[in-house]
Amino acid sequence: MANDSFEKDIETSKELPPKLDIPILKYFWQSNPLFTSNKNSIPRFLRRIKVLENFSDNELRLFSKALHLRQFADGEVIFKQTDIGVGFYFIYSGRVDIIVENDQTVDDSNDSKVNHVVSLDKMDYFGELALLQQQSIRNATAIARESCQLLGIFKPDLENLINTNPTIATKLLQAVSIITANRLFSVTNEVRRLKYKIKQLELESAKSNE
Repeated sequence: MANDSFEKDIETSKELPPKLDIPILKYFWQSNPLFTSNKNSIPRFLRRIKVLENFSDNELRLFSKALHLRQFADGEVIFKQTDIGVGFYFIYSGRVDIIVENDQTVDDSNDSKVNHVVSLDKMDYFGELALLQQQSIRNATAIARESCQLLGIFKPDLENLINTNPTIATKLLQAVSIITANRLFSVTNEVRRLKYKIKQLELESAKSNE
C-alpha cells in the first residue's frame, strides 16, 4: 500500500537513520522549479514573519538558502499524527489544516475520530518540534489546502547552519523556542479556562440539586 504522507515517505525510505542526509530529503522534497525565480521574494516574505524579526536583511537572505520550496496539492497530507517529524514549515501560500486524530482504542463507536484544531494561513508556521527533539513524534496531522506552497527546513539544514553560520542558527533556534513557548502559553490558558468552566458547571449542578 502506498504511503500517505510526505514525511512518512521519507521515514520508510531508509528506516529513518539517526542523521538524515540532505540528498535524501531533496529527493522526496522535489524542490519547486520556481524556487530560483522566487529566491529574491523569499527573504522579503520571511521579513514579514514576526518571530524572525531579529534577523537582519542579510541574515534572512542567507537563511532563505537553507529553505526548500515545495507545492502540495489540495488535500495532500504533509505529515500524519505519529509520523516521525523531519521538518519545520512556513506557509508561503495557501492554507494548512491541523487535525488531531482521536485514540480509537478508547472509543470504537462510529462517531468522528478526528478533531479539526486550526487552519493555518500564509506566513503561519508549524512542525517546529522536529528541530528541537530527536526522533520527535508528530502529535497532529497536517493537510494542505488550496494548493499550498511550503518552505521547509530540516535538521540537516540546521546542522549545516550551526557549522557554517552559527549566528543564524542561534537566531533560528531562538525563534523556534519563542514559538514553542507561545504555544505552551496558549495551551495553559485554555486548560485554565476549561477548569474554570467545569467548576462553574459543577456549582450550577450542585445548586440545581439542592
